[in-house]
Amino acid sequence: MLRTTQQANEAGLMLHVKHAGTEPSPIQTTESTVKIVVKPDIPSPKHPLGIEPSAEQLGLGEDNIYSSCREVPSRVSGKFLIRISEDAPPINLLCDMQSIDAGWIVVQNRFNGSESFYRKWADYEAGFGSLDGEFWLGLQRISALVHNGRRWEIMFWLKNFQGLILYAKYQKFTFGNATDGYVLKQAAGYTGNAGDSLGRHVGMKFTTYDRDNDPVPYNCAKKHRGGWWYHHQCVTSNLNGMYGNMLNEQANSWATMKPYGYGLQASKIMIRELLN
Repeated sequence: MLRTTQQANEAGLMLHVKHAGTEPSPIQTTESTVKIVVKPDIPSPKHPLGIEPSAEQLGLGEDNIYSSCREVPSRVSGKFLIRISEDAPPINLLCDMQSIDAGWIVVQNRFNGSESFYRKWADYEAGFGSLDGEFWLGLQRISALVHNGRRWEIMFWLKNFQGLILYAKYQKFTFGNATDGYVLKQAAGYTGNAGDSLGRHVGMKFTTYDRDNDPVPYNCAKKHRGGWWYHHQCVTSNLNGMYGNMLNEQANSWATMKPYGYGLQASKIMIRELLN
């Protein structure tokens, strides 16, 4: 019997936006009174994400280990043991089995602002958070996945604070490694209903507040409070930016999704290998 852990429930979402003299409100905001709460940088955990397999999982043998989320027979999203390369030990990955034909590996998950995404380079390389909550899988793991000899696509699942859910999918996705700054080499073949807010980021290296790889004189990660493939005007998407229902250049936003420039209630970045 396959064992899965359900994805974190989106119920009870709270914002990191406060009104002066009031308790935090998940809905009502006014630009004149909004106070942005910036979480401090958090030290990297010793074992980030909780990806190590348990003894119970390993005891189930090779039948419980898959080469990708596409192979998982379940139609319930959850954690499964995936061997991301032939010479690597299996690790737990979060598989989304309900979005557009299923079989997606979730590499970023945000839904309540509980995890700080204003992190240093080492954190973005190694990954942070928890597969049971908000997380970033890590540039090293994403790179290892997309360099396993297969071809990949990428999808962005987006939900605003009005409850509207849209997506942007790119059928051709290639990605660099540590040597080239994890450059976003290709994101082509757009389909979806969220609009293309990633295209201008293609060709850009990944930047954090302590590793400035962007093409402008200042550090876009510091300006926009995240880690991303910032371009010549920094952002048209900023999904690792500050969490909150706010109109702010630092918000976790997707520029072509209405209301324009506002932070999103939830986002998932997912990758999947192509079948042919």
